Amino acid sequence: MVFTRIVVPTDGTEASLRALAVATQLVARYSAELLVVTAVSVPDWLARQNMEHGAIEAYVEGNAQKCLEEPMGLLRREGVGAEVKVVVGPAPESILVEVEDSGADLVVMGRRGRDEPKDLLLGSVSDRVARHVKVPILLVP
Repeated sequence: MVFTRIVVPTDGTEASLRALAVATQLVARYSAELLVVTAVSVPDWLARQNMEHGAIEAYVEGNAQKCLEEPMGLLRREGVGAEVKVVVGPAPESILVEVEDSGADLVVMGRRGRDEPKDLLLGSVSDRVARHVKVPILLVP
């Protein structure tokens, strides 16, 4: 199987950086395009505030910059170019929409241990994406 467009969701965590490192190897091997996606959720309390649109944009931009700082450094070190996209909304749903809209034929995601109580109830983002994605997914431990 040859991959032409690889999507890597990242939130700047070690697990997502490991996935990005694997994806850079696949990009080189298949001469594939790379799309790095970070999803920023706007907390309900912030969305309910009667704030200017600019304040919410600033919140999203600040979170996106934090999430992308290390992934962008890794891409520079590896000499790999990528399209980078910030999407606003719950991570699993936003990632699934972006995978479909982008025409990706592979998703590479980091997977971390279920050490947070909410993960036991809801499942992790990678678990939820893996259950619903329509293209192959590589979960990197």
